[in-house]
Amino acid sequence: MQFRLTDEELELRSRLREFVDSFSAEDMREIRREIAELEADRQAPRTFAPRLAQQEVLGMGWPEPYGRPATQTERFIAHEELDSAGLPTYGMEQAEAVGWMLARFGPAALAEQHIPHILDGTWSYAGGYSEPEAGSDMLALRTRATLEGDHFIVNGQKMWTSGAHLANWIYTLVRTEPGSERHRGLSLLMIDAKAPGVTIQPVRVMGGWRVNACFFEDVRVPLEQVIGERGQAWRMMAEALDIERSMSFGGRESRLLLARYLNRLADTGTELTEAHYAELGELVTELEAERLLGQRVVAMGERGTIANGEASMSKLQGAATAQRTAQWLVDRLGADALLDESDGLAGDVEHFLRAATVLSIIGGTNEIQRNVIAQRWLRLPRA
Repeated sequence: MQFRLTDEELELRSRLREFVDSFSAEDMREIRREIAELEADRQAPRTFAPRLAQQEVLGMGWPEPYGRPATQTERFIAHEELDSAGLPTYGMEQAEAVGWMLARFGPAALAEQHIPHILDGTWSYAGGYSEPEAGSDMLALRTRATLEGDHFIVNGQKMWTSGAHLANWIYTLVRTEPGSERHRGLSLLMIDAKAPGVTIQPVRVMGGWRVNACFFEDVRVPLEQVIGERGQAWRMMAEALDIERSMSFGGRESRLLLARYLNRLADTGTELTEAHYAELGELVTELEAERLLGQRVVAMGERGTIANGEASMSKLQGAATAQRTAQWLVDRLGADALLDESDGLAGDVEHFLRAATVLSIIGGTNEIQRNVIAQRWLRLPRA
């Protein structure tokens, strides 16, 4: 495994750092205002999406002819630079997920309809996976699509759907094959978020943002809007989830907040105790381990190696370290971290403490990740 970046990768990192530096303090305040107005988490399409599209980082490494030639490491660099600067990348991640599936699995007509809008940032997307009765078990879903002529008729409910109230489209996991169970008979449908029968209701969570309950009542979806092969969505989903879990779950936000805290110490001339410096060293070490785990998954992907267990390890490490970092910063800031200072370090740390609690749930709970590691990496039998 090569940790040293190539000249092309260094050039990309330098270009993105220039892009990050182009955002003024007022630009960042405007992004924060928009996030608050939209009740979105790390998603600010009006202010951020057009400028991001100009950087041509969406579609990196997707199969030809839809994507932009790039290595998995280059994609990792793009996300790391943007996330580490505190820019709102969640909308980018959602669009990338569905764009990659369209580019990889088709069908061609649907890919050609959507991918240009993904690349230029003019359409936004939400992933309809979780359901209220299924908990963390995605395969226990109850949303069904019944074939009627050249349409599917969709009935069911999705829960915790981030960004659905901002989305043009909801790519939705449903059961299309009668009598099928678990991972068999699932399909992924591209559903117009404004279609008749689609109702989106807010659900506000302790992290400080809005997710959604999405109801589908006799929603008509043309057969042409099945992503990939009908009834075979789980193979596609498994690959997509591994890619999602290889990205940083809180590690980059943790590093940014720690850097801001250290800058405050330097500005104020404050000294930590020896014990606190030791704790800080442990956190920095754990965050570097989290980053290297992510790089390992990326390297395996470039070799064409399946990284089920490694991706789950990366997600576990990221969420746990983010939660420890958030609590440590709150303890150091004391009462200041209970204040709502939307543009200040204390307010951001307090928000991150609340937001970090969900990192061990979203993208698959810790229990799910440990099962994946046990079964697919350690080759242990199912209980």
